[in-house]
This record gives sequence, structure tokens and C-alpha cells, in this order.
Amino acid sequence: MVIFVFLLLIILGLLYKSFMFKKRTNKVLETQQNEINKKNTALQKLVVEKEWLLREIHHRIKNNLHMVVGLLASQTEFLKNEEAVQAINDSQNRIQAMSLIHQKLYQSESLSIIDMPSYIFELTEYLKDSFEIRNTIRIILDIDSFNLPLSHSIPIGLIFNEAVTNAIKYAFPDHKNGVITISLKAVKNNKYVLIIGDNGIGLPPDFDPYNNPSLGIKLMHGLSADIDGKFLITNSNGTKITLEFIFNENNSL
Repeated sequence: MVIFVFLLLIILGLLYKSFMFKKRTNKVLETQQNEINKKNTALQKLVVEKEWLLREIHHRIKNNLHMVVGLLASQTEFLKNEEAVQAINDSQNRIQAMSLIHQKLYQSESLSIIDMPSYIFELTEYLKDSFEIRNTIRIILDIDSFNLPLSHSIPIGLIFNEAVTNAIKYAFPDHKNGVITISLKAVKNNKYVLIIGDNGIGLPPDFDPYNNPSLGIKLMHGLSADIDGKFLITNSNGTKITLEFIFNENNSL
């Protein structure tokens, strides 16, 4: 009987010790979980604040760029030199191409990538209105649906702006009717191709795309190099501009 009682006490002691150990362990785990929850809450707050700040930055950049465009437009009213006026107008279009990027980022859920079909469409509409060509030049778009980050969307937007602007200004003299076709395709192996062509008068016989003093041509070459792209200008029943580039989404993260 004594042995039974002794064994019972030992068992009860072990059970109590196990209970207390489990209680202490649960308390430690609860404390750790509370700390993790606090840190997660703090991190979520930081993420929200970061997104708000980025959105506000894009909003302010867009507003500042619009202000610059407005100042340039005001400046043209005091200029009599046609070349100077044209240079300012070209600068306005370049700034608008960048401003539209920041506007779309500010308005979208994502703060780092651009929906290319939407961006190209809106930039095209802006250029149509800027040059007042809706009744003379038809622009045909064929754009695949994909997103690109700022590192690629800004250079491509500026190249697009230069190419379309040149086609509008030079391909159809004397306000002739014409067609500009624009294609942006995701091919394969992370390769993308932008083609902008027109059915205008084509390039001059002595045109050298690699040694041309034009700011627009130099800008397109430089921007293509920024994204390791291959840039070509050719005569093909008009002028044809081709940009090939590689973008690997995994490497951009």
C-alpha cells in the first residue's frame, strides 16, 4: 500500500511538473507570438507608409513636369524664331511622355510597373491632339498586353515619342494623308520588339542613322543603349524604326 501511494505521488509529481513546464512553454510561445504580431503590424504600417510616400512622389513629379510643360508653352508666346518654338514644342512632348508614366503609377495599384498597352494608347492620343493630325494621319496600334518597370517603360516611351513625332513632322509633307503603324510585341525568350513605320516619303538618300546631328536620333540611340537594345532605322515603303530588347522579369526583382 505504501509503495502504491509512493508511486502515485511520483506520478502526480511528474504530471504537475509536466503541466507547469507546458504552462511556462505556452507563456513563452504566447509572448513570442505577441512580439511577432507587433513586428508584423509595424511592418505592415511601414509598407503602407512607403506606398503612400511613393504614390505622393509620383504625384508631385507629375505635377512638377506639368508645370514645366506649362512654362515652356508660355515661353513660346514670346519667341519669333520658328526653330526655337519647334525645339520647345519637342521638349514639351518629351516631358509629357515622362509625366504620363508618373501619372499612371500614381493612379494604379502598382507603384513600379506600367501597363504598356494603356500607356502607348494614351501617349498616342496626346500626340494626335498635340499635332492636330486626327483628320490627316491615321495611327494603327498593335500592342501586346504586358507590363514593364520604370527602367524600361521610360526609355521606350521616349523612343516612341521621338519616332512618332518624327513621322508626323517629316513623313507627310504639305499636310498629306498617311498612316503610321505601331507594333510592340513580346516575342520569345524574354525578347520584345517595338516597330514604328509609316508610308511616307522615306529617308533622304544621304541619311546616316549612325552619324546624324539630330537630337531626336541621338536620343533614341542613347535610350536604346540604356536598355541594351538593338536600334535600327531603315527605308521600307516609308521609314521604319525597330527596337529589339531583352527584359527578364525575374532579374528585375
